[in-house]
Amino acid sequence: MIRRIKPFLLVLFAAATVIGAGSSASAHSGKQTYLYVNLFDDGVDGRIEFPAADLAAVLDLEFGTDPGQAARVADANAAEIQSYVADHFAIGDGEEDWDIEFGAVEILPVAGNYILVPYTVQREFDAAPRSFVMEFDGIIHANDQKDALLHIENDWRSAQFANEADPIIGFSAGQTVQTVTINDTSTFESMGAVRALGTDTMRTSTDQILFVVALVVPIGLVARGRTVSDPAPTLPAVARRLTRLLVISIVAHSATLWLVGFGVIDLSARLTSILVAVALLALAVYAVVRFGGRHEDVVVAVLGLVQGLGLGLAFTSTHLDRYDTLLPLLAFNLGVEVAVLVIAAMVLAITLPLRRTALAPIVLYGAAIAIAGYAIGWLYERIGDTSISMEKIANPLRVWPRNLWIVIAVALAGGAVYWWTASRGRLRPVDGQPSDDDSSPAPRTGELVNQ
Repeated sequence: MIRRIKPFLLVLFAAATVIGAGSSASAHSGKQTYLYVNLFDDGVDGRIEFPAADLAAVLDLEFGTDPGQAARVADANAAEIQSYVADHFAIGDGEEDWDIEFGAVEILPVAGNYILVPYTVQREFDAAPRSFVMEFDGIIHANDQKDALLHIENDWRSAQFANEADPIIGFSAGQTVQTVTINDTSTFESMGAVRALGTDTMRTSTDQILFVVALVVPIGLVARGRTVSDPAPTLPAVARRLTRLLVISIVAHSATLWLVGFGVIDLSARLTSILVAVALLALAVYAVVRFGGRHEDVVVAVLGLVQGLGLGLAFTSTHLDRYDTLLPLLAFNLGVEVAVLVIAAMVLAITLPLRRTALAPIVLYGAAIAIAGYAIGWLYERIGDTSISMEKIANPLRVWPRNLWIVIAVALAGGAVYWWTASRGRLRPVDGQPSDDDSSPAPRTGELVNQ
């Protein structure tokens, strides 16, 4: 038994490493200011993040360490904070400064709180600028021991996406005016970075993970058109059914992902979240209800279309639609499907060893109840506009690489249960096949084999 599952687990580990390769985020020190720039084909924006203690010192304010209190102080003094930033920050082409509009002041509750001031350049561009001049002496003018770091957070042509780890340049006393020139990378490298974003979206989105889990669990445990008390599915039958339904699901969610990405469908984030929660609940019901033939295909297709709305929302939230959309969509979609296949493989690693054991109904109904419970809780949050910390509940199970080790441990435990059940001759019969010794007639529906 161990010899048969070891190669599979090695392949699973190698494939799952693709999902684990996420972008790292820089830790805020509480001593430095951070500047972020997003370069899009249709404009430039970003934000400036000041340590609350440093900004309090130069503005003679008291933010405190409590995020709630800091938010109230920041809101009450938003105009003064924005005016201060306008006096100490400029960006332009070297000949003139671009007009800037500042957004609402926010709080980032890390390292004693940061005061976040978003900005948008009021200028139209034909393409993302590759060179600009930035001037910044915020905090530095009052304390020459302070400095600031500039990050290019999002830029297709240099393959930077959600970059908070690698600053491109620094500002310090005597170095408060910097010319920034950005080197372009290949289109292939940019697509590779977006592919990683698509994979990361799947591996960090609890609802998207559960979509795949709810689809694959019954395929690995229940023969098509049967119940969990009937004979177990054969491996070829699992492979055929899984391939068909995964293809249907992938085509369906890719269709709506592209429609959202190109702006054909434009739903609010709240409505999209509600629809996705309802679809996830329906898929949990699907896991324990028999669907056959065209009905099964239609159910998976319809729910896949709704799943794609959530993926489309994730795509647009990264602002990838603000570039020439075709290549980013293609790469993002590819990254999503890589993660879908790896998650499906992980679920099969757990369910296949258990499909002929007495644990099959426990796993099936337990998974369905857990997924339905999450969907109902998430739906309650979205409709009631409240929070019951559903993401915090699910977060420990999606942290990499903890989730991989959990899957491997459960898969090995499932293999041990299979071996123990087989050694006692209590394996569920296989659908349409004779018992394991091939010497007795095929068991009737629901009858266990006693070897």
